[in-house]
Amino acid sequence: MAWVKVTFPKWRKEMRSVQWGPLYNEFKEADLDPAELEAEISMLMQDEDVTKKAGIYIYVLSREERHLSIRAFTDNQKREAYERQTGVCPVCKEHFELAAMEAGHITPWHAGGRTIAANCKMLCKEDNRRKGGV
Repeated sequence: MAWVKVTFPKWRKEMRSVQWGPLYNEFKEADLDPAELEAEISMLMQDEDVTKKAGIYIYVLSREERHLSIRAFTDNQKREAYERQTGVCPVCKEHFELAAMEAGHITPWHAGGRTIAANCKMLCKEDNRRKGGV
């Protein structure tokens, strides 16, 4: 497809699994800068938190992080954050057992936050879901 070659001039193996037809239909009229897209794609390909590299192409068009499958916090990172917070949810200020909490990024991934222990916070499931998930 010519649109793909013009919009994404650098071929990568991850492009094979992308469903290009729907993307073309949705973004064919968008004002896209191939150089800017390539710079962002290159950066995201190097990001160890991005576990679904093929999803990068959908993300740079849609801005939906779910396509990247951002690496989740490990059980040890969650336990460290839980202990640091003494089991208290920072939103509702109530105490919960570890199993009743979910990990989230203090500085969101899209704002440069890494998936490391120091950037992990534990929220009660209700507050985590209210903010839109991990």
